[in-house]
Amino acid sequence: MPPHRVPAEVAASGLAPADGWVAVDRHTLETRFSNVFAIGDVTGIPLALGKPLPKAGVFAHRQGEVVADIIANRLAERGTGATFDGAGECFIEMGRGIAGLARGNFYAEPAPAIHAYKPGRHWHAGKVAFERHWWAQWW
Repeated sequence: MPPHRVPAEVAASGLAPADGWVAVDRHTLETRFSNVFAIGDVTGIPLALGKPLPKAGVFAHRQGEVVADIIANRLAERGTGATFDGAGECFIEMGRGIAGLARGNFYAEPAPAIHAYKPGRHWHAGKVAFERHWWAQWW
């Protein structure tokens, strides 16, 4: 597996050091350059407890929605737009038709407020339905 780091092009752009992540406003995802945004795994968003926001698709997806809303609002001169709140959830596959679900607010202080639900077949069924929904959207 390749090392997890920003692409060389991003580091060369001045948005992030070669051994670091793109710093963004944790609510708007705007970089230190006006009207330049970064989302997903390339970002480094520190949490109150000193650890970074996990790199997970649910966060990248919601960050993308927020940035799209902000850009649309700025272009239409309608105000600030949405903000990213650090909330997310993910299924935890355990095999044999069983999964769990964890959901939380990673921006909560002094530490993320996360709840893991008891694993069961219903969470696995929810995970399969979630996957089918997104496959149908993309392909």
